[in-house]
Amino acid sequence: MEKKLFKCELCDKSFLRSPHFRNHQRTHTGEKPFTCEICNKSFSQSSQLHRHKRIHTGEKPFRCDVCEKAFTQLSTLQVHQTIHTGEKPFKCEFCDKAFPISTEFLIHQSIHTGENPFKCEICDRAFTRSSALAQHRRIHTGEKPFTCEVCKKSFTQSSALREHQRIHTGEKPFTCKVCKKSFSRSSHLREHQRIHTGEKPFKCEVCNKNFTGLSGLVKHWRIHTGEKKTFTCDVCNKEFEQLWSMLDHRRIHTAGKPSEV
Repeated sequence: MEKKLFKCELCDKSFLRSPHFRNHQRTHTGEKPFTCEICNKSFSQSSQLHRHKRIHTGEKPFRCDVCEKAFTQLSTLQVHQTIHTGEKPFKCEFCDKAFPISTEFLIHQSIHTGENPFKCEICDRAFTRSSALAQHRRIHTGEKPFTCEVCKKSFTQSSALREHQRIHTGEKPFTCKVCKKSFSRSSHLREHQRIHTGEKPFKCEVCNKNFTGLSGLVKHWRIHTGEKKTFTCDVCNKEFEQLWSMLDHRRIHTAGKPSEV
């Protein structure tokens, strides 16, 4: 076995090559010398910057050889491929639950161990994964690195940007298996499905009336408070009781041109 020549004095980890050793040291120093020239976000490793740039370029170099779906990262492709293979080689010794990749397995184990190794240096809140910590830090920094190319609105999360972009594209990828109605958000589909199941998990504390969704409860709550909050279209001044109703209406005015929403 090849001897590991480079040893970290802070945590006793050892490395075979000096570049790997230098990359590791930045976990202790916090140094991030690699900066994106588009959004100025910085990274500790050049490989991280290279992956990040695909957010801006839209590049998806990793393609599934079964269904041709493409991904920005190899790890995401590997997770996707388990849909076709059904393979789950990482098995939890506590509950026998199995996972397709090691990262999901390690995150799951924290449920049993209670370990949250990634800690925010500002508010001391701890997380099971580094990506969750990075996302949380934006609360403190105000950073919004994900920008819509149509209306230039920015977001803290890529998932929020993808959700927002459906305002412009009209895409509704979430379809009800019962009635085939489609929705732009998974949360809207879940709320809709309760029409079929009869589930009403949101309960009014005043009169004990139950509702399928939070929006229904909020609307009902105004009966007790007397509040009449409305959302107004800035083009025609039409008023709506729900924000998403107003946004859906707004597409009448923005069809065929960049949205200002």
